[in-house]
Amino acid sequence: MESDNLAKFKKIVAGLSPEKRKQIYDRMKGMSKQEAMAVIDRMVEISEQHSKIEITARPKVLAGGGHETTVSRPDFEVRSPRTWTERKESDDNKIEIVKNPGTKTNRPSASRPMQRPIKKAEPAVARAGREQVARQIEQRELEKIEAELRKEKNKELAKRAGKFALVCFGRVMATLLATLVIVLAGFYSFLTIIMKGPSTHLRDQFVPSVMESSAGGVLAKMILSDEEIEAIMNSNTTHEFEEITDTTLVNAMAAEQNRQTAEAEVVVNELDPDGDGIEVHDISGPMYHGKMLVIYDPSRVMVATIDEYNHSGAGLTLKELIDKYGGVAGVNGGQYEDTNGMGIGGWPEGIVISEGELRMGYLGGTYDVYGLTTDNVLVVGRMTAQHAMDIGVRDAVSFGPALIVNGVPANYSGSGGGLNPRTAIGQREDGAILLLVIEGRKTSSMGATMADLIDVMLEFGAVNAANLDGGMSSAMWLYDDELVSSSSIRVSRQMPTAFIVLPQDAGNGNAGQSTEE
Repeated sequence: MESDNLAKFKKIVAGLSPEKRKQIYDRMKGMSKQEAMAVIDRMVEISEQHSKIEITARPKVLAGGGHETTVSRPDFEVRSPRTWTERKESDDNKIEIVKNPGTKTNRPSASRPMQRPIKKAEPAVARAGREQVARQIEQRELEKIEAELRKEKNKELAKRAGKFALVCFGRVMATLLATLVIVLAGFYSFLTIIMKGPSTHLRDQFVPSVMESSAGGVLAKMILSDEEIEAIMNSNTTHEFEEITDTTLVNAMAAEQNRQTAEAEVVVNELDPDGDGIEVHDISGPMYHGKMLVIYDPSRVMVATIDEYNHSGAGLTLKELIDKYGGVAGVNGGQYEDTNGMGIGGWPEGIVISEGELRMGYLGGTYDVYGLTTDNVLVVGRMTAQHAMDIGVRDAVSFGPALIVNGVPANYSGSGGGLNPRTAIGQREDGAILLLVIEGRKTSSMGATMADLIDVMLEFGAVNAANLDGGMSSAMWLYDDELVSSSSIRVSRQMPTAFIVLPQDAGNGNAGQSTEE
């Protein structure tokens, strides 16, 4: 059964011209049933709001008598601008002149004077104006309805778009969360297989490697207890020496002769083709590669350091430390405070002796001392700062462990440590200094163990050698080339100390003189 508004709407439309009906139906074709019913209700409402418009019949003017009579029938009526009902033109719309119905006599005196006929205004003009107004009102109302419908439609679209965006965002976040959980679960499973799997060799390589890094120890602690980690580290360590370097094993005179020979026969020295007194060797192993510098004259090697130490301050990069003293080459030096692995390097740890001055440590303290004496002999061992000063140590830092002492390699268990970037210093019997840097924590070079360092130093004839600070600090510069780059993912590490090589003419008595002096 049709609703009342639908019946009224059909009645309204039936009274319209075919063009109007077609126009309304065309507009409603693309609408949903709900939108069409809203238009129908609105049109019926508008139709009922407007009162019926009645137009009074035009009076007929009596000719001659001046008497006006009113005709009760109107010219036409418009029920409402919204009914679209038109009425046919009445015969009363025509101009009509009515004779005086007075006394029928031909006497001029008995008749009233003739009046000029009065024309009635053409009602079609007024009707056209009303129809135009009605059309304008209709158009405005339709536009208003359409605007309201568009507004509602836009709201609905915005609501749907918001729901869709929310759903998409939720799905993306759920996917990311699920992916993260899967990755973490896979990574945890991977660590579990490495550290508790069947391969003890893989475990013994991995655990020391992460425990020796600044922040990697947390990986081992995710799977293993502190007791298990300690047991693995003890089974893969390098044992400390009790003795220190016997300086008589290094022939300082041979070192001086070697230096003079290198300078005099630079043309025939294939290992030093440019005659700068420095050899460069490529070092490689199963899991690593690196560089070795051989400096003929040990007096050219010294400890460069920053001017002021500060717990919250920053050190200098290796290249900056080399340039500060006018050096030509260098490697990173001793241990330093590295809170949260940030590597700002403003505070060294252990002992620092530079240019014969005790810069860090106190005389009664005992330290691992790795450095050169005034006789240009590399001293390796644990001693007090007072003893180091007494035997003439001019440049030294602390780290460890010692790798070779008096020609004897250190004892180690397992692999002697993990795979990591490494830096080491050594000295041959002829006095030449060995500076070794192994690149690590990269796909091209995983790193070296302490056992690897010992093997390389023995291969190059070291009688004394020690491990220096490694990890992300390990780097080597020669002139303006970075032969081995730091594994730091940020900028170059800042450090408080470094072993640097001075130019050839700065050796012997000039060793240790800063360019700032």
